[in-house]
Amino acid sequence: MLKFEPTEAVIGARVSGIRLDTPPNPQEIAQIEAALETHGVLIFPEQDITPAQHIAFSGAFATLEKTARVSARLDGHPEIFVVGNVDGQVVSFAPADGSDDLEWHSDHMHLEVPARASMLYCIETPPEGGNTLFACMYSAFDALDPAAQAEAEGLTALHSVSGLQNFLQAKGAKGAAEGEYDSPEALTVRWPLVRTHPLTGRKALYFGSKVTIGIEGWSAPEADAFLTGLEVNATQDAFRYSHAWAPGDAVLWDNRRVLHAGTPFDMARYARRMHRTTWREDHPIA
Repeated sequence: MLKFEPTEAVIGARVSGIRLDTPPNPQEIAQIEAALETHGVLIFPEQDITPAQHIAFSGAFATLEKTARVSARLDGHPEIFVVGNVDGQVVSFAPADGSDDLEWHSDHMHLEVPARASMLYCIETPPEGGNTLFACMYSAFDALDPAAQAEAEGLTALHSVSGLQNFLQAKGAKGAAEGEYDSPEALTVRWPLVRTHPLTGRKALYFGSKVTIGIEGWSAPEADAFLTGLEVNATQDAFRYSHAWAPGDAVLWDNRRVLHAGTPFDMARYARRMHRTTWREDHPIA
């Protein structure tokens, strides 16, 4: 029987009563979908799954996307995106300089079809650092005063992978080298700054701290100042859950209402290997 135990944070719940090595049945799918919207982040501890099992479990919920970074696809299982500093390459979205200037985002928000959810499975993690932070964008929107909410609902944000690449290069990290993507890095997509969740109608902010490169119709300095202030308020501690990984943890999050960011770790001393499946969005953003 599935049980969901909320964390002490505003989002997140630990899930028990299910193993991820077997695809879920229709009742379990319905329960997980409802809990995912309610809690934003679901933690499945002490799992032991193969890449094929990870894909089969995720595929019961959604069409799975392959990462645009071809070299980070797991051999034999292209639906798995390998994140970490393993196998002679670094796929990291945290600043290598150890700073708190983090790369908050929702997966694939820079693509024409974003991700509705993502499931990250921990194989190896450092003894310190390398956490993943999650921030509730329901809470962030609700905390705005009525005038700020109205302004936000009238804005369109611009997103591009170039924003992420520029951040990583400036911070000494490496997300992907030039030419490694099978989708155009110059692509800029436009999404409403406030999106409505298709299951409940609740409103959430939808932007990233680096991958969002502007506001439609605004000058660059004006947009930068606005987005910086929005990030500070939207990702404050009161709206966060921090996950300290252990091998065997699987964490599922709702990209429709949650931003996430990786925290730094000592890549020279420690290895971090994660496998991610990415669930394709199946509702238009409105």
